[in-house]
Amino acid sequence: MHLKMAFRFFLNFAIVVPILMSMSAPDFALDLEPGFDVFFKTNLDEMENVPIYFDKPIPKWLQGTLIRNGLGRFEVGHRNFTHSFDAFGKLSSWVFPGNGSAFFSTKYIQSEFYKESVDKNDIASYLMFESVVPKFNEFQKLEALARGIDNMNVNVYKFTDQDHDNISQYVVLNDFWKLYQIEPSSLTTMQSVTAAVPSGKHSGGFAFLSFLSSAHPLPESGTLNHFTFVSSVSIIPGIKSKISLIRVKSTTVREAVAEWDVDKVPYMHSFSVTPNYVIIFAAPFYVNVEKILRTAEPFDSLDWFDDQDTTVYVIHIKTGHVQTMTIQNVFTMHHINAFERNDSKIVVDISAYPSPAFVKNLEIAILRDVVKRNNFDAHAIVKRYVIDLENNNATMITFETNESNGIRCAHKLDMPTINENYRYKDYCFVYGVVLKWDDVRLSRIAIVKKDLCGQNRDRMWFVPNHYPTEAWFVPFPSYKAKNEDDGYLLVPVLDGTKKNTYLAFIDARTMTTTHRAYLPTPVPFSLHGRFFPELVDVPNKTKF
Repeated sequence: MHLKMAFRFFLNFAIVVPILMSMSAPDFALDLEPGFDVFFKTNLDEMENVPIYFDKPIPKWLQGTLIRNGLGRFEVGHRNFTHSFDAFGKLSSWVFPGNGSAFFSTKYIQSEFYKESVDKNDIASYLMFESVVPKFNEFQKLEALARGIDNMNVNVYKFTDQDHDNISQYVVLNDFWKLYQIEPSSLTTMQSVTAAVPSGKHSGGFAFLSFLSSAHPLPESGTLNHFTFVSSVSIIPGIKSKISLIRVKSTTVREAVAEWDVDKVPYMHSFSVTPNYVIIFAAPFYVNVEKILRTAEPFDSLDWFDDQDTTVYVIHIKTGHVQTMTIQNVFTMHHINAFERNDSKIVVDISAYPSPAFVKNLEIAILRDVVKRNNFDAHAIVKRYVIDLENNNATMITFETNESNGIRCAHKLDMPTINENYRYKDYCFVYGVVLKWDDVRLSRIAIVKKDLCGQNRDRMWFVPNHYPTEAWFVPFPSYKAKNEDDGYLLVPVLDGTKKNTYLAFIDARTMTTTHRAYLPTPVPFSLHGRFFPELVDVPNKTKF
């Protein structure tokens, strides 16, 4: 018997090993990451309010709509985008009317850029994050510079028009001043809006290009207003560029809170707000005006200086006073939360990187290559800065992960989300995405819970060959919620084996899946989104 078993083992070994050895490294690795490529493949399917069914009954108290924005189409005709951030924006939504049912919709954002590209079956000449292949000719580059950015594929937000009966205005955003307004129930694109830049010392003049802004506006505490910023790049020698803090009162009505001169304009994606302050981190990642005018490629026209400090601007909301300090060189895409302590210090939490290099590695060719995508460092580190305004400095604190519970990566998150009821407050929990959590494969994606209060409550959600994107925290209703982590994380997850997407409900207390519903079509990689509890209506007609 033992001889037969040994013979069978060696026979299998003799058959299998040559097969494995004959496979190229990428082919073999791809077999270990099934379906991951679906994240970065065009999906032209569009549909409206199609019923979806969860494996367990969902609570009837859950009312509202989750809308997410992200990538949808990576090529048109013979021309391809080179960077994932340039893929045409596509919205997805999940409606929960409050009766246990759920409906799914997905549609492309009908920007002028998208419509013209589809009409001519070629990527039209607009400004992008990076570039296209084949490249634009010189005339097309000039045309792109003149037209600017038109692809709002990053985030979804709601503003309130206080001059017109507090009407809700739902918009899609990128890191630019322009935005598109949408009808949220049907995901119909309504119109583009480019608000006038509030006039100030330099604002709006012919010497400035005022186009860089944030895809992450934040509410002003105790009001219906929001904050954002706009960077105005000087194109006239001898005139300094500037940054302005802006109060958003509607899609078109904006007020200048403060403005200040800068020698160079930094690229910034997000910022922090407390009841009395706005805090902006300006890393030394600067716009090179001459280069962008020459190449029409914004990202490659940003210069990084790893030997320079990061500048911190703290703006007093009521007075507009700007206090400036520096910290050791650090780069961040996403601020997490901020709050004011009783000792008059300000705490700011961010997902920090040593440089912007990881952004370059999000090019489509790298993400689609199973070897290249596993060779770059994709990790952020959660860092806390305690800002002392009196002494004009900031102290940095890091949060290592206590590995006693087997979790080693909770402090390496990005795409952070919190219980929004704790924004501006001293809080404990942040949830986020960790790519390459095993330090081997980018596709090993975990959703983590980081305990910032040091009580060893870090948790991790991971399913092999299932690829989650950013989570959104929906708190339990007040009669059920006693603790900060009482709620669900709503997370779209690509099931690599089935090559399809499902929406997961993850219990934020235990980080375990409680409900999931597969969709009629896979959803490519999405970037950001929000849950809108006021959106509960479902049109009677279901459209495919």
